[in-house]
Amino acid sequence: AKKWDDDDDDDERSGEEEEEETSNSSGVLRGRRSTVARRGSRRHVLTVLGTIPASVDVVKNVSFPIPSEALTPNQTIAISKTSEEMSSTSSFVDPTIDSMGYHALSDNKVYHNMATSDKEARGLVGLLPAGDRTSEETETLRAKKSLDACGTDFERYKVLVGLQNRDEQTFYNLLRANVEELLPILYTPTVGEACVRFGEILDRPRGLWVSLNDCGKVEKLVKRWRNENVKIAVITDGERILGLGDQGANGMGISVGKGMVYAASGVNPEWLLPVQIDTGTNNEDHLKDPLYVGLRKNRERSQKYDLLIEETVFAIRKRYGDDVIIHFEDFAPRNAFRILKKFQDVPGVVTYNDDIQGTAAVTLAGLIASTRIENVLPLEKQKVLFFGAGQANLGAADLFVRALKSRGLREEDALKRVWLFDSKGMVTTSRVDFADLSNEKKRFARIEPEKVFDAADVLSAVQLCQPTALIGAAAVPNAFSKPVLQEMAKNNKRPIVFALSNPTSRAECTAKQAYDYTSGKVVFASGTKFPLDSATPQFQPGFANNAFIFPGVARGAIAAKASSVTSGMFLAAAERLAQEVTKEDLAVGSVFPRTIDTLGDTARSVGVAVVRRAKQDGVAELDRNVAALVAV
Repeated sequence: AKKWDDDDDDDERSGEEEEEETSNSSGVLRGRRSTVARRGSRRHVLTVLGTIPASVDVVKNVSFPIPSEALTPNQTIAISKTSEEMSSTSSFVDPTIDSMGYHALSDNKVYHNMATSDKEARGLVGLLPAGDRTSEETETLRAKKSLDACGTDFERYKVLVGLQNRDEQTFYNLLRANVEELLPILYTPTVGEACVRFGEILDRPRGLWVSLNDCGKVEKLVKRWRNENVKIAVITDGERILGLGDQGANGMGISVGKGMVYAASGVNPEWLLPVQIDTGTNNEDHLKDPLYVGLRKNRERSQKYDLLIEETVFAIRKRYGDDVIIHFEDFAPRNAFRILKKFQDVPGVVTYNDDIQGTAAVTLAGLIASTRIENVLPLEKQKVLFFGAGQANLGAADLFVRALKSRGLREEDALKRVWLFDSKGMVTTSRVDFADLSNEKKRFARIEPEKVFDAADVLSAVQLCQPTALIGAAAVPNAFSKPVLQEMAKNNKRPIVFALSNPTSRAECTAKQAYDYTSGKVVFASGTKFPLDSATPQFQPGFANNAFIFPGVARGAIAAKASSVTSGMFLAAAERLAQEVTKEDLAVGSVFPRTIDTLGDTARSVGVAVVRRAKQDGVAELDRNVAALVAV
């Protein structure tokens, strides 16, 4: 959920060192290594172990990214001048090991604290304590103890980021064992503060940074990314971060956060590539902040912006294949819709925008699940007032109309069950600025005589439209006031109210306010999880978290080898998520699964539905058992 959207107006290297790109037989780039010499088409391996027992004279079949200066006088290296192999009289070192000695301590894929394997072979004896190797469970406990000692969620966020940079294996073990507790810290709502204060916590960058300075060189940057098997690239330009507006290059926190959600849902972390497109920022606070990490210039609005996005997308696809998913995140409305459509129109590009389509699916899932509660009208009889007409609510309105059409309504009748309210009031054809509205808004503009629906505030809109459901995604705190909520309760036996804006400070109302002002009649959900009220334990509000949707969509698209991600696939995801809500969830008023500890199971169920719909829509390549396909 976003803040008021409304308008579409508004290398060089030192010495002899050079970089070399390696490729497999199919030509797919597989990485780069440092060398200090090259003869013909063969590299002369001069990189060696950083720390090795003096008794080991030579090393066999290994190329390490360690500078030759690390050699000690007692180390003897035999180098083949005609191949990349090192001959050896000892098999002491495992040839599959990449990082050695002190360098292994800074490799988060190798270092595992006291559970680090191959300590002697890696030359880590003396660099780690002499105690016995511990279990993974012990390392997870050690990390949890550090986390529990923190006083605030922001401090916990910093500890978790440090752990990920230091010991990736323990980080993901901890995350997957404590999803319910940690996801609100690693993603919403805490990630909002982390983006605002990103310059304070910049440790080891965990994504790919592409700026205007890199135009024409993005392919080279993509080749530098460590992982070989990327399947999902999460790309943001940082212009509309949650409800916090333009955070510029600090938006990397969002791309990384989305990656953590994917990982918590069972997606292999090696498949993820967070990307920050830096074209400047219009946030004056960041431009004046000495700790700001991005370009110190106002946002680029010329064609250079589009060209950089295009170059980045196609560089990623060139290295990782045409079926890599391009996940767009937190672009401003002026760019979000048109960029999504631009790449959707390119045959073979697998892409979606989670703010538009993921939010739409989770919102629709909540509406569908709500209809299973007593005295809530069926979906086809719902009348929805969307407060905020940005990408989140426009996407939700579109998917709601599609769901109504799938239930037999004609489009013109389905559209009459939608009202949009933006920063200038109700969206109608009689508005003076109608001609300037985006096409996405114009589609939902109501054609009403004598300006009957030209309400100037939310209360007036509720009184005039008498909606059965009120959905907020405008990041206007307290917009759903006591009179508004009371009016909803007056007009409906069980009114539906979703306050989707996040972080918490931007929510249209709190769960307590919604229950208190409607005397408990409301079916409530929010984009940020509110704490339970001990005074009303019978109410457990739903958490409308996109994490229930986009990981399953990705898993399904990957399993089906989909050539595109269709609106039908998001509709299928929403329908499936609604089925995941249990009778026990509904009994306490939750229209979403009450726990996200089973996020992986939900992602798999949603993924199965997505594969089925991909086949139905003709975009799936494989035709085999769906359950087997989604075991990814």
